[in-house]
Amino acid sequence: MPESVEPNVLVNAVLGKITDVLLNGDGQVIPKSDDHFVAFSSPGTPILNEDFNYALEGFGGVVRQNVDEDDLENSVGPKDEEQEPDGPAPDQLMAQDAREKYMRAESFFNIVDLVPDTSGIIDSGRINTWNPETRVSKVYAMALEQSQVVDNEPDEETKRKLERWRGLLKKTVKVTDIVTEEEVEQVQDSDIVKAYNEKMFEYLGAALEYNNLRISALTGSDQEAVHRFATNASLLQMKVRAAMNAWSGAGHKGDVEKLNAAIQSVEDRAFVLLKQRYKEDFSRSILTNPSTGSNFLYSQPASASFARDESGWSEFYFNSGSFASNYKFASDSTAGGGAFAFGPFVAGGSGSVERQEWNNKIDTSRFKMRFKLARSTVARPWFNLDFLLSAFWRFDQNNTIVRNAMISDGERPANGLLPAIITDVIFVRDLELDFGESNSEFERKTKEVSGGGGVAFGPFHIGGRHTSTNDDRTYEAHWSSQGVKINGMQIIGFICYMLPKSPDPHPEITSWI
Repeated sequence: MPESVEPNVLVNAVLGKITDVLLNGDGQVIPKSDDHFVAFSSPGTPILNEDFNYALEGFGGVVRQNVDEDDLENSVGPKDEEQEPDGPAPDQLMAQDAREKYMRAESFFNIVDLVPDTSGIIDSGRINTWNPETRVSKVYAMALEQSQVVDNEPDEETKRKLERWRGLLKKTVKVTDIVTEEEVEQVQDSDIVKAYNEKMFEYLGAALEYNNLRISALTGSDQEAVHRFATNASLLQMKVRAAMNAWSGAGHKGDVEKLNAAIQSVEDRAFVLLKQRYKEDFSRSILTNPSTGSNFLYSQPASASFARDESGWSEFYFNSGSFASNYKFASDSTAGGGAFAFGPFVAGGSGSVERQEWNNKIDTSRFKMRFKLARSTVARPWFNLDFLLSAFWRFDQNNTIVRNAMISDGERPANGLLPAIITDVIFVRDLELDFGESNSEFERKTKEVSGGGGVAFGPFHIGGRHTSTNDDRTYEAHWSSQGVKINGMQIIGFICYMLPKSPDPHPEITSWI
């Protein structure tokens, strides 16, 4: 029997299934996550494949010839003879490409540097939106500059070991400043850490594929999903274990985690030295956007290969059987974003969003939704969470402004300067929506508003303009009798980690510096 519901009811059911897929492991093949939550965007952020060229190629400019979107690796090189003789010279094209890479790197940093708002959390799987005024980098810089650490000068042998261990995890490279043409140092992850992140990304993709099928079949309301899980679950479990083995082998999982554990084990004897190194990592990661003159810190998806190929993507669908499975996602209305629903929006460059809502009911028996889903961990070479979670630091007790400050009070939900941090970005692409008999009506409404803004189905951007601090793009929605298709990629939200109490200094430490 058809059931017509308000758009926000349907949106929240879709988000409930996504949350289950991302966080609710079975505790055997995939571990459960109790200290993470999902923060959905309102609305989503469209992304171009080339937005992560800086992560795949570095900041050096390249000339892109006869671009083949399916083979971008071989679509770069020097100027060929077939180009117009009066066109831009190769060095001009390379400089333009380098500037675009800095612009896109800053845009991604601005997204993942936001501190999630925990005020709407009811439990570990629910949140509303984030506070765009608070920055991870600002809180972390304040902790480094305004902190006291345990006063234990490490011995020379400990210093030598720490330097070698850290040298295996981080590397300092020299890059040419595009404006001054001077060589500057930049901190990056080492090759073994890059391999670790790459294989971790592949494991997350395999785990996501397995969990997606498991969650769809769990309630038994979707018969097709039950049959697919019964037939394919053992194969997907093997795929997850194989990905874990690859992460442990070629991904140096044991080596990287052993090095991190070794560093942590001597922090109480070398924290003064570590803090100084953390400050150096931070300062060497500062970049300047040549186009705007603004400073930002290098951040990237730990593995950006998903932007060019199929790695890490999992098919996701939602239909009447999924709705009958009673997935739920709770979201409190806030000034930052409001409830997740269906309708037009106008986004300003400062992060403000004005939204309307369409109240036309949607027939759940005819509704279908399909897209590809991927998650990628955020790599921040300048950020060391171990420092904030250590028991060997506190805010300067001689500074009345910061001495009682808290990074996180450790409560659930947490409060403080940095109660949570984005750890993973949720990407979708090739979005398809079918509203049944209402397709033509929603197509008409979408075309009416797309010129001056966009249209969102919850966190999903389904056409129109997208405006950010550095960019203004228009995205086409392709409507037909089967619904709407939105080609390309977009960010719909984030997986966030709730910090325990910080600072939480060891009570037996009496000497601070």
